[in-house]
Amino acid sequence: MLKKANSDLVRRQNRGLFLETLRQHGPLARITLGHRTGLSPASITSISAQLIDEGLVYSIGEDDAVSAETKRGRPQTRLALNPKATNVLAVSISVDSIELAFADFSGATHAPVKLRMDTYEIPKEEFGPRVANEIKANARKLGIELSSITRIGIAVQGVADTITGEIPWSPAFRARDIPVVKPLERILGIPCSIGNNANMIAEALIAADRKKYGGNTAVVFLGHGVGLGLILNGAVYDGANGRAAEFGHMNHLPDGPLCRCGRHGCLEAFSADYGIMRMATNGQGNDFDVHAAVRDEEMRELELAAESGDTVAIDAFNRAGEVLGFGIARLIALINPQRVVLAGPGTRAYDLMKDSIWEALRRGLVHDLRKYVEFEVVPYGKDMITTGTLVETLRHLDRDVFATGQKGTVLEFSGRKIA
Repeated sequence: MLKKANSDLVRRQNRGLFLETLRQHGPLARITLGHRTGLSPASITSISAQLIDEGLVYSIGEDDAVSAETKRGRPQTRLALNPKATNVLAVSISVDSIELAFADFSGATHAPVKLRMDTYEIPKEEFGPRVANEIKANARKLGIELSSITRIGIAVQGVADTITGEIPWSPAFRARDIPVVKPLERILGIPCSIGNNANMIAEALIAADRKKYGGNTAVVFLGHGVGLGLILNGAVYDGANGRAAEFGHMNHLPDGPLCRCGRHGCLEAFSADYGIMRMATNGQGNDFDVHAAVRDEEMRELELAAESGDTVAIDAFNRAGEVLGFGIARLIALINPQRVVLAGPGTRAYDLMKDSIWEALRRGLVHDLRKYVEFEVVPYGKDMITTGTLVETLRHLDRDVFATGQKGTVLEFSGRKIA
């Protein structure tokens, strides 16, 4: 029994590795797949035959990308993921906004659907059913059968409990402990998972370049909140139940300005968009509505004012950068990352904050602890949250569903075969 179990595990790992390699690098010849995975030619031949038979992979003709040396002899055909094998869905939840992104098995997406929803006032028992109905309606508009969707990945601003599938707390909601996974699974009949939005950015970075980001990397999200995705030893770190790395809610100044979490003086209360806007309009006044979403146009106007020399706006961005810099200094002292990546819509204002960030790092951390840390800013405009949510959802299928090779594990691909 032990030998059989070990054999099944190896087989599953090899199939998962095969699928993930195709997902990361695109169509590849069998010989190239062998080089990239380290699997033997016999294993590559066996696995590819199985996956083609199951409708997950198909041949697409001569591999123009292989080298002249490998092209000697018979023309090389490439193997590719079959986009028709299944569909997945990414759901992104933030203040007053829900975004849906449908993708096929190859990862190709339809245009994301952005929905306005008064999330803060919605009763918690109504939220899940409301999202399920939106998924039904928009899938119908796109001509996607719900039965073809194998998995839904959900990213949320705030705390996501990966065990219960609930949102214990989010600035998007007045309510607490909001059920999401269970109502979606009950209404739609589709397996779901939930995670923090900064963790999804971390997943996107690993998928883009595992060699670069797959060691120890801290991903700081800037925008409607301040979040953190931790990549430790090559894997995204969730903690015991998804509540790890709530960077934005570390206290910076006791009795400081009100944070969306209800406490005072959190790092986010200074460095998120609403914190910067508050500093620029009425200092630290508690009459500012921290729960209202800050429109992108408003932040852009503030940035332009600072760039034009408005001293109040300049001071607001400087203060945000200073608090953020001290927070990053503590982070570096704790986990010694190889790289710190800033991402999210807030990076558009990085040039307005960078001097104060670096001055706070200099003041808050001894040089020997930061001299080897590399810093990187993801350009504004990249939707890393949706990308990462789709990546994580598809990777789950590669590793934990399709890697088993068991008939009936998913929907038999609705009987569809590639032509």
